[in-house]
Amino acid sequence: MFQFNLWGQVFDVEVVMDNGANDKRINFVYMGDGYTEMQQTNFINDAQSAIDAQFNFTPYKEYKNFFNAFAIKVISNEEGVDHPQSIPEDTPYGDYDDCQAFLILTADTYFNSTFDYNGIHRLLVPINNTAIYDVLSTNTPFYDQINIIVNTGEYGGSGGAFATTSIHASANLIMIHEIGHSFADLADEYWAGEQYAAEKTNMTQETDPALVKWKNWIGDENIGIYAHGSSPPQSDWHRPHQSCMMKQLNGQFCAVCREATIDQIYTLVTPIDNFLPVENTVDFDGSDLNFSVDLILPEPNTLEIEWFIDDISYATEVDNITLTDTEITDETHVISVNIEDTTTLSRTYTFASGYLFSLSWSINNTLSVEENQIQKFLYKVYPNPTQNHLNFSYTAEYVQEPFTLLISDLQGKKIQAKTFTPENGTHEFSFDVNNLETGIYMLNIKASHYNRSFKFIKE
Repeated sequence: MFQFNLWGQVFDVEVVMDNGANDKRINFVYMGDGYTEMQQTNFINDAQSAIDAQFNFTPYKEYKNFFNAFAIKVISNEEGVDHPQSIPEDTPYGDYDDCQAFLILTADTYFNSTFDYNGIHRLLVPINNTAIYDVLSTNTPFYDQINIIVNTGEYGGSGGAFATTSIHASANLIMIHEIGHSFADLADEYWAGEQYAAEKTNMTQETDPALVKWKNWIGDENIGIYAHGSSPPQSDWHRPHQSCMMKQLNGQFCAVCREATIDQIYTLVTPIDNFLPVENTVDFDGSDLNFSVDLILPEPNTLEIEWFIDDISYATEVDNITLTDTEITDETHVISVNIEDTTTLSRTYTFASGYLFSLSWSINNTLSVEENQIQKFLYKVYPNPTQNHLNFSYTAEYVQEPFTLLISDLQGKKIQAKTFTPENGTHEFSFDVNNLETGIYMLNIKASHYNRSFKFIKE
């Protein structure tokens, strides 16, 4: 247990799950609302139960080592929640929405959580945003994901900026669903209303299987293009699965939602926990030189490692190498290591794509204290098959070397090529393949110590 005392209200904070340094992990922070000082043990038990359930769900289970979790013991003056009973009796929002059967309540709670938000009884929302951010800034300023547990047994929850649940019997599943919204920006896969309809990872108006954003999964794991209803506006919008956790609480995350979650994990952190040497330029004085990386491993481990000396492969599947004077023969060398996640839980990064992270060091006779930077390069090429354009999208951090993309036929004849040095951030460009004859072609992605080739189909 620890405390921060910067400004605002200080509360006790318990470390509920510790997998490493906060700046190298995704930090889930749980806070209670409507728990009095005497009920904080209850809150910790509820938070622990939510965490245990969360990290027993794929893909959080496989990537658990990438997360820390904290529980802030926020003390409310009174137990419970507000319920203004403001929803008309005949409002059609499905199960758990009989607003008139739930008593009018008013409770003096720290975050002023309330039912009946936005005209929906089960929509349980903490509405004192200022208090929420003040508590976070004071107690856990390193937070990445905010989760709030409200001390009421009535069914309810919400996503958005804060994933929120009550302590109903389904609370843990509600929280997992709401974190799907808040963490991975997933849409509901049930029809929540036209006001919530939007193009998202798992919601679209596109009906062409060759163009739909989850086309890489079509036909596998029950992924298809399913309308939300039989008449507009429901029939205008589509989901990828019929029983995903984002549709019903007794499901698992579908393949499309799993994929989006892993994408978000690698947007926030890398699998490289530490590395040595820290400096990116190493002075060679005749002694052996050691290079190493400490990795955050998925379970089961899907990371592949490859070391290079001057762009020539040196070792694979080891997290450290030692170079002797017999291997350091020139005045300068470049040592590099690639770490790539080959998980099958994501097909965004199966065809012509990758979760790629790399480091490099220069060996020479000049001592430098410049700090090394982890290079991140996440990329994808789509659609496949394609008719008109082959799109290349990438997200880069600290990549300093050029990449070359080469389209060729199966005999190796060059058709199109593009060389670029990745810029920080997310970028995209396209190859015009409209004039190519129908058939199979190769795409080669190459950098100084990275080389991958993939087939794509021109229809």
